[in-house]
Amino acid sequence: MDRKQKLGFARRAATAQLAGLPGVVKAALGSGGRTGTVELPEAPPDSKLTRQAVELAEAVYGGELHQHCLRCWYFGAAFAQLDGLRFDPEALYVAALLHDIGLTDRYRPAPDQSPCFAVHGGAVARERLMTWGASTELAGLVDEAIALHMDVAVDPAQGVEAHLLHAAAHLDVAGSRIGDLPRPLLAEILRAHPRDGFSDVFLAAMRREARERPDSRAAVMWKQGMRIPVSMNPLNRTLTS
Repeated sequence: MDRKQKLGFARRAATAQLAGLPGVVKAALGSGGRTGTVELPEAPPDSKLTRQAVELAEAVYGGELHQHCLRCWYFGAAFAQLDGLRFDPEALYVAALLHDIGLTDRYRPAPDQSPCFAVHGGAVARERLMTWGASTELAGLVDEAIALHMDVAVDPAQGVEAHLLHAAAHLDVAGSRIGDLPRPLLAEILRAHPRDGFSDVFLAAMRREARERPDSRAAVMWKQGMRIPVSMNPLNRTLTS
């Protein structure tokens, strides 16, 4: 991004963070949280493509990022229930599994190779999916969702799967929209897929991204103080149902 783009991105990020602050504060104080019926999403889809994505994810991620990706599937599917959105389960699951592949040692781009780990990760996922025999449409949905997940906001009109992955990743990273989901549901997902060490690993990755790609979305958010919302995410505390 050039200077003007970075300033615009920073303003949008600050506005979004302020808008979401009341819900995060309520959750941190142990109050708030929806009491309606958003149920634990079904197990992720099992297909040849998803099994290959699972195998790749298990091979390239450390435990902290791997569990983050699995939580994102459940959070994304829960947001779909909440918002009444129909989505492609296979596309969302693969996108959730591979959305941080551009942060891994195997697939992290060199500083001069790509301006953004998420854009690069989307391209990697698309290439892998096409190799595995996925349709061009599915590969495109996954690529787009991964590339967009570092944006400040993603409207469903930009792609339902992209919108859901964005909502899920930003909840898990910084607590965004935490008040929209019932606490018992969040607690159940965290019991199945613990957050142990995740915030530290993620912040280390973002610090490296900011250093290696100073014009990226990650760098702008890092300079804007993303360490604070990540460290203060109420999901870092034990949630009780």
